Amino acid sequence: MTAKNSTTRDRNRRGEGARLRAELVAAASRLLETLDGQESLSLRAVARAAGIAPQSVYLHFADRRELLTAVYEVRFAELRAALSAASSADGPTRLAEICRAYCEYGLRNPGHYRVLFGTAGTPGWEPTDAQMPGLPLFRLLTDTAEACGSADPTATASCLWAAMHGLITLRQDRPSFPWLDPDVLIDTLVAAHLAAARK
Repeated sequence: MTAKNSTTRDRNRRGEGARLRAELVAAASRLLETLDGQESLSLRAVARAAGIAPQSVYLHFADRRELLTAVYEVRFAELRAALSAASSADGPTRLAEICRAYCEYGLRNPGHYRVLFGTAGTPGWEPTDAQMPGLPLFRLLTDTAEACGSADPTATASCLWAAMHGLITLRQDRPSFPWLDPDVLIDTLVAAHLAAARK
């Protein structure tokens, strides 16, 4: 008797198509965590990782772009939930809590974070709101910056996002550096950008 191939899976029962769709999204996300970019992901590789025949992928996704969109929707929904639950406070405290939740997500989930912000986008992918599942997160940051009195909330949000991304990636890439506590750095970032934006 031969051992069962580790990449094969039991067939879903009737009505469990949603389960296979979720498994394909999870498999694609895991692959993206280790690949150089979206262009390196193939539907055949996703099918192999999920333990199904390649043609079965097309029962749920018309093409690679549609699958990638589903991956981003799931991951951004996770991050959005984390930020939305960050704080019930107002003003700068809320902005700092949102930034803190963002950095915590990135540091605790480096693979997921890389999928969202570390894989190169396909040219022409992001021209419309419908194709940018992360845009509501940026709007949350912008709206909160505006509520804090920023004269240019878009600029404040953009600078905070870039700074947070730098904190996350540098802490991961240079762990030997004597980093200060993330809370100290985030509070410093928020205070500095809000002070500049109010001048």
